[in-house]
Amino acid sequence: MNKTPVSILQEMMVKKQIVPDYELVHDGGGTHINTFTYKVTCDGLSANGTGRSKKDAKHEAAKAMLEAIAVDKGYPQLTATPTQSPVRTPLPPTIPESEKLPPNVPFVNAIGVLQDVCVENKLNEPEYVLISDIGPPHAKIFTIQCIVATFKEVGVAKTKKQAKQDAAKKMLHKITDLVADIKDKDLCSLEINEKKRKIEQANILKSYISLSTAKKVNLGFKLSDYHIKVKNCFSTDVSKDIIKNLESFIPQDHSNISDEFVEDFFFKVKKFLLTIELDILFMYLSSTNEDIHITAMRINTCPDIVQIATGKTEAEAKFHTLLKLINSMIFLLQ
Repeated sequence: MNKTPVSILQEMMVKKQIVPDYELVHDGGGTHINTFTYKVTCDGLSANGTGRSKKDAKHEAAKAMLEAIAVDKGYPQLTATPTQSPVRTPLPPTIPESEKLPPNVPFVNAIGVLQDVCVENKLNEPEYVLISDIGPPHAKIFTIQCIVATFKEVGVAKTKKQAKQDAAKKMLHKITDLVADIKDKDLCSLEINEKKRKIEQANILKSYISLSTAKKVNLGFKLSDYHIKVKNCFSTDVSKDIIKNLESFIPQDHSNISDEFVEDFFFKVKKFLLTIELDILFMYLSSTNEDIHITAMRINTCPDIVQIATGKTEAEAKFHTLLKLINSMIFLLQ
């Protein structure tokens, strides 16, 4: 059975007919974040230990004394043992001071603003998760995590409401900064052969796509109206402009379907769709035949437009999938 630092130190000193002397040198000072400090003296040495309870502080002092004895006597340092005493009341995280707004500056409800941003962008509602509540009942410290799409932000405060507000504020800044960054970037610079020297921009684009593809699915329409829903999302003039642009991207010569040719085709379409707040999701699918490659693509319209195609090479499969995807969108917009 493993022994605690207090019991080990006690046994060591009993053999020398010495009793370790523990002195409480700090009792928390009456604050709501109490800490205790014990000083232990024996065999001509002394050491201190601090903890959230007297028991923890005493064990920490004994542990420090064992380390001091090992150094003084030239003993090897302890490894896995002695057993650490369980910390029943862990120290709370450092709480940043709440920002004090001037009297003439109105309070902004970050929770409400973030909710509005998600509604405007058709994103799933923010999710708030209580991570921890540490401290005595009269002075707890709360940690709440805000989740939107793949993004996570944490808020820490003395109340749940303040922690939630802090997490929402951080998330709001992340999303608004991300959208601002992506608008300032030239998406043409993200061609496949430029990615190595455009890592920062590529990461911004990846984060933006992960956010935009987490949009809520609208299931509130009849199956009989399925074929007209995409068209109804745009005005007649906008639909005609989209069709015109998509048709201009379709290559007339299909004789050279190389990787570079397909990537150029793909990113031209992708860049255009981003201007109308749409995006293409692309993935390779497994095939039981090594000579046949399968790819799938989805445009996050409402409802989604999805197509699958095959080819003798990955580039050929991707090319045919993209063609089918464009033709499907043109058909639904006519």
